[in-house]
Amino acid sequence: MRLSRANGLGVAAACLTAGFIGAGALTGRWPVDAPRTHIEAGGIFSIPVERVTRVEIAAGGEHTVLARGADSDWLVDGVPVGPAVGGHIAVAFKLLAVSPPRRVLAAGEYDTGRLAEYGLDPPGFVLDLAEARGSAVRIGFGEATPAQNAQYVRIFGRSELYLLPRDVGGEWRLARDMALRLPSLLLPVSIAQIWAVELIRSGSLHRFERDPAGLWFHHVGQHMHLPGGFVHQADPKLASLIAAGLDALDRLPIAGTVARHPDPAALDAAGLTHPSTIVLVYSRDSAGPVARVELGNTAADGSGRYARLRQSDSLMTVPVDVEKPLAALIQLAGTS
Repeated sequence: MRLSRANGLGVAAACLTAGFIGAGALTGRWPVDAPRTHIEAGGIFSIPVERVTRVEIAAGGEHTVLARGADSDWLVDGVPVGPAVGGHIAVAFKLLAVSPPRRVLAAGEYDTGRLAEYGLDPPGFVLDLAEARGSAVRIGFGEATPAQNAQYVRIFGRSELYLLPRDVGGEWRLARDMALRLPSLLLPVSIAQIWAVELIRSGSLHRFERDPAGLWFHHVGQHMHLPGGFVHQADPKLASLIAAGLDALDRLPIAGTVARHPDPAALDAAGLTHPSTIVLVYSRDSAGPVARVELGNTAADGSGRYARLRQSDSLMTVPVDVEKPLAALIQLAGTS
């Protein structure tokens, strides 16, 4: 009886897996990650997002201001951030509004003398959310908890200490980073915000990840990670070489914009119908890539190389130097 039941469960699991694979094959997309889409209201921010007209972010001694434009799109320094960054801002608001704290500590349940230890005296990342009528909510994000799955958060003027899921503050950091990089750099998000990079060339995929300490390594092979199981640890020497290659890629500028929303003929002429190289970058908590950059042919005058950023659907040219960090990273992928 037990064997029969076990076999039945196995068949059911196999059918469920097959269903997911079938759905992916039919739609071209894998099921989205549950933590971001199947969540119930219960966050620390209750003001409807459409009433927020101004967002000021303070981090690292710098202030970034996002303001609503006439068409309700977000602007940074008067320039529209575009749909890709706007999408991350929308997700950041949603997570702030619906992600329930893992724990809420009242004034008497924590030592106020340890706020500096929690990264909240002063907070390293401060979010000011203002309505049109002038009222504002100020939120301070501190250090990660020892388990690294949440971070300490305070709302100015309140005594409670919140332990919010890590991706709430992470999404705001990501949105700010992307807004500040527009529109001059090839990668729309800085490597500092990235925890995995995939390079696809000539049918081969090379994946680089950070270990728990934030050091880079080349992820080799196919295997499963189970709770309490094997944890990758980077080789410090190779980690610094991988980081140097990624930093060079991080600094590459956009030479020029050829077309926005290019048609198939333009993409074919640029060698981007079947791009020779694809770069995918992932943030720490994202299920899908934050950015996808495709590289095509060298321009006729040899001054640059065609590139396409999928998130903004833009056809651009980038310096031919883009090949140097990519070649270095692929060489490192073959280093044992």
